[in-house]
Amino acid sequence: MSKVVCKKCILDSDIPGITINMETGFCHFCETYAPLSLQEKGEYLAKIEELFEKHRGKGNYDVIYALSGGKDSSYTLYKLKKDYPFLKVLAVQFNNGFISEGAVKNAKKICKITGSDYYQLTMQNKILYDTFRKAAESYDAFPKFAKYRASDICNICITIIKQKLIEQAIVQKVPFIVFAFTAGQSPNPIINLSPNFIKWSRNMFETQLQKIGIHDKDELFLVKNKVIEDLEGSAPSILHPLCLWEYSEDKVLETLLEIGWEPPGINDSNSTNCTLNSFACYNHLEKYGFHPYTFDIAGLVRSGEMSREEGLEKINQELSRPLIEEAAKKLKLNLKED
Repeated sequence: MSKVVCKKCILDSDIPGITINMETGFCHFCETYAPLSLQEKGEYLAKIEELFEKHRGKGNYDVIYALSGGKDSSYTLYKLKKDYPFLKVLAVQFNNGFISEGAVKNAKKICKITGSDYYQLTMQNKILYDTFRKAAESYDAFPKFAKYRASDICNICITIIKQKLIEQAIVQKVPFIVFAFTAGQSPNPIINLSPNFIKWSRNMFETQLQKIGIHDKDELFLVKNKVIEDLEGSAPSILHPLCLWEYSEDKVLETLLEIGWEPPGINDSNSTNCTLNSFACYNHLEKYGFHPYTFDIAGLVRSGEMSREEGLEKINQELSRPLIEEAAKKLKLNLKED
């Protein structure tokens, strides 16, 4: 049977687990999709403001912010501080060994503009490269649904960031962790963590690391067990305000360029901060046969924040061969000959 693409978003029948209703032409996600109404978004934003007002000043910072230096994270920090200027923010940029110089420059610039403190989370490149290599060589290390959301390499990288930000939030008694996830990446604007959930997610990630051959005995990538055991009072909450704001890539870039953010010039169709992304996408396509950004972009198309044509163009755009070759060399991996 030939591939069928959903008439509303960009998911297709060749992706494992995706079914298309032949009568309507819609995938099962589009058939059951109910977007947040303007009223619901307003209620969530009011709740976030109420939470900020209630908990500000209780820890070393009010917010720990995940700052990649890319367009979405730079824009979200800028708007967050514009809307809530009273917040004391620690912006953390994870240097995964592939962060572009432009992304570091942009991150520091946005922190200066917004009055946020900047911290770069670093680890030994040798350890990171070994981990990413094993992720690239693995197959089905993550739950089925995780494959929709990101490549195996990106899943490892993103989860390291989440684990370490949760750890920092607990240690510094920070009530909120903020990520720049779009509506396509996270439909849930407020996630209240609990000690049991943090423990569960930590142990699940440890199991996934072990599946690819990484035994993190020093808890370099994981929330330290002692930190969870010593957690007093309530756990931090994770907030995704970007999924509540009006979003378009053009508007985001226009705003950023006006305040001095500079395009990084790394020639990647999906990332404005990471030089590993093209290889991660290439690796995912080779292993699983579909683009790892398909589900997130489908979410943006479904919610009306991106046109279907633009979404299809994004996932069919040719990946940067020079970036793929550069990353493969660093990871000591051989590429298939074209």
